[in-house]
This record gives sequence, structure tokens and C-alpha cells, in this order.
Amino acid sequence: MKPHQHSNRPSFSGQRGDTLVKCTVCKEAAIIKLPAHNSKFCPRHFDNFFLRLVAKAIKRYHMLEAGEKVMVAVSGGKDSLTAVDVLSRLGYSVTGVHLDLGIDENKFSDNSLDVTQKFFAERNLPLVLFSLRDNFEKNMEEAGKHFDRFCSFCGMTKRYLMNSLALKHRMDVVATGHNLDDLSTALLANIMRWKVRFLNKGVPCLPPQGNFLKKIKPLALLSEEEIVTYTSIQKIQRVQSTCPHSREAKFKRYHEVLQGIEEQSPGTRRAFYEGYVRNVHVFSGHPEAETRLRSCIICEMPTTQNICTFCKYWRDTTAHLGAGNPI
Repeated sequence: MKPHQHSNRPSFSGQRGDTLVKCTVCKEAAIIKLPAHNSKFCPRHFDNFFLRLVAKAIKRYHMLEAGEKVMVAVSGGKDSLTAVDVLSRLGYSVTGVHLDLGIDENKFSDNSLDVTQKFFAERNLPLVLFSLRDNFEKNMEEAGKHFDRFCSFCGMTKRYLMNSLALKHRMDVVATGHNLDDLSTALLANIMRWKVRFLNKGVPCLPPQGNFLKKIKPLALLSEEEIVTYTSIQKIQRVQSTCPHSREAKFKRYHEVLQGIEEQSPGTRRAFYEGYVRNVHVFSGHPEAETRLRSCIICEMPTTQNICTFCKYWRDTTAHLGAGNPI
């Protein structure tokens, strides 16, 4: 199995030869060993550890205040479903939003929708569904086929719609399921290419700006392995289909580099990312990080141009001119 691939099961069974490896807290059989935390946990105490780490991140990075309503972007994958599950268990007001992208290959969109609807129905949590085809008469593959970097176009579309739908439903915060592996890998990639504009925005909590709501990443301090273990313990069924438009191979190489370092020096990945968050002010005053925003003349959302990128590629700009409606 390659470093960037993960199974659905915990990677540690608690049994080494004839020796039973015990939980650090209660001395029962451990199901996972976390060298970065110098700990081993049974299911119950790993669950406690996981919830505690999410709550710690929320408090440390001022992600949520009492009474704020959170809209979580849900793809049907392990990270976004875990974010919903944990925030709900911690007592926050959670609403999911699922974007039907219309990706037919591997039945990716259909399977993602089925898994998401089942998950929210089982927990009796509210879910907002939005179909690109129903609203714009074309799906992601049709709209993005002219772009060399399909994933970048898809990401822009999803970010716009998540924010717009959260505004429409009077949410206070938009949350995503980005985890420590995602954030540290993106950080390394952006440092290697000195993309200052992105280095200024890779923090776990981005404050609101105009019509851009506050954006948070409650799983920022949790690794892929820890999230896989959590989904196994909580019996969270995630979508098994994979998107045919995978991330660029370059991103995967950065992930493999960090994974190799982490295996040799446990805790390095978290220290790398937390150190960046403490020192992000180094980038905030850089000329390349400054973005002068104006209102899109079609949807009135913040943009650097007269017409935002979303409206340019998804709308009939003549028909919608002056509509003043983000979605």
C-alpha cells in the first residue's frame, strides 16, 4: 500500500506476537498506536482522545462561538462525514450541504449522494442538496472539460456554492473536512513554490470577509490514520467510489515525502503545521498576499474582477446581469 493510501481499518490490532499491547489509559487491549502522541488507545479512550483533540482545535483557533450555526460541506467521504459526526456530538448546530456534481464515471456522484443521504437520515440531521445540472443545465464534467486543471475549477465551484448556500440558509460558519495530512501537504507544496497568497490562507480558521463567511477546519489536528480509526469505531460508512479526476501527482508526491519523514520522526507533521499557524503573520503583510476585492456585478459576491470566476463560467452573464443573487 502506498503512503498516501489508507484502508478502512485501524492500522494496529493491539497484538504483537504473544504480547497484548495495552491502552495507555486503562490497560485494556489497544487498537491503535500513536507514536506522535506517545500513546496507545482502546476504542473507548481513542474516541475520547479524538473528541478532545477536535474540541481543543476549535477552542485554540477560535473556530466556533456559542450559538453559531455550522454548514458542513459533505462529499460522502470519511473526512466530511467525520466532521459532521464530531461537531454534532460536541453539541454544535450542524447542517450538511451536498453538491451533486454530476460525475457519472464510477457512479461517483450517485454513490456519494446515496451515502450522504443515508448518513444524515440515520442521525436525523438537516441536509441541503444542490444539483449543478438542475440549476445550471450542465454538470461539472461538461463545464470543466475546457480546463487543463479540472480539480482547480471544481474546487472553485464548490467553494463558491458552499459559501452561497450557507448565506442563503442563514448559517454563520462553513466547515470542511480537511485534516492534518491535507493541510501539511498543501503547506509543503506552497512553500516549495512560494505561493504566498495561499500561504496566507492555510490556517484552520479564516475570519469572515464581506460576503465570505468564516471558514473552519475542525479536523486540522487529526491525521488520516486517526480519522480512519474513528470511522471504524463509529461504524461510519463512507462512499467507496473514487472520483476519476484525482489530484495532481505532484500533490501526492509531497504527501509521500511528509509521510516518510513522519514515519522516521513521529510528530513532525503536526509540529510543521502548528508552527506555520503560529507564524502565519509573516505572510499576511506580503504584497502578494494582499487581495483587493470588489463585488461581482452579477452575483455581488467578493471578487478581484468585475465578474467573478464562477459567474463567468457557470452563468449566462447577459441573462443574469444585475440579478444580485449568489445562487
